[in-house]
Amino acid sequence: MRSLLPTVAYGDPSAPPLVFLRGLPSEPGRARGLDALTERWVVVGPARTHRVHAVGRPARLTPGASMAEIAALYAQALRRRFDRPAAVMGISTGASIALQLATDHPDLVGSLVVAAGAGTLGTEGRVVQRRYADLLAAGRPAATSELALATMDTPLLAPAIRLVVRVLPGPSDPVGLRALVEAEEGYDVRARLGRVTAPVLVVSGGRDRFYPLAIANETVRRLPRATHVIYPRRSHAGVPLHPRFAHDITTFLRTHLAA
Repeated sequence: MRSLLPTVAYGDPSAPPLVFLRGLPSEPGRARGLDALTERWVVVGPARTHRVHAVGRPARLTPGASMAEIAALYAQALRRRFDRPAAVMGISTGASIALQLATDHPDLVGSLVVAAGAGTLGTEGRVVQRRYADLLAAGRPAATSELALATMDTPLLAPAIRLVVRVLPGPSDPVGLRALVEAEEGYDVRARLGRVTAPVLVVSGGRDRFYPLAIANETVRRLPRATHVIYPRRSHAGVPLHPRFAHDITTFLRTHLAA
């Protein structure tokens, strides 16, 4: 998926494709720093059965874009690259884009993993992301650390997170990142989830402040072919780091390999 959506590939080139949509900051091209380490951890399981194409946000995303318009860019790339529906997996904001994609362009998605995501942001998540967008607009370095801390449920890590963020590079395109964050503010596909034809695995954390369990449960109820895995003690950031995460998504993907 070239042009506005460069990808980083993992796994056997001859394996069926899995398109992995990153969470924030969802850097275009190659993930950096801690995000790169997290990405390698997340794709270990899927890369056993699929050729994983990790993709971030569009390289030139303009302010005011809606989530539907953003998903249409991914749909255009999938139509050009693959000759059949592909497996898709998204985490957090990437999961929002993935659900929007599957809702608006169901013919492109063969199976779908929604990790730490749901059909819309929760109230608290919307407040946190609004502040994140405002900090990005002001050019404040604290934006990254504040968002990272909100995804966790242990304040003991706050000093370490703030220290690490100081030495990490900031977003390569803060204007495009802010546009994506603001697009997610208006994102809500719950009323249209019946259009999703693919089998879906939703993986939720019981302590997720961004996509709370009540909204995740509603999302699963509205999806025609959904399975729900819940990690009761996990925060938003803790979902993909759960010891069973790789097993759960790999089992689902292998089951629906021919989808």
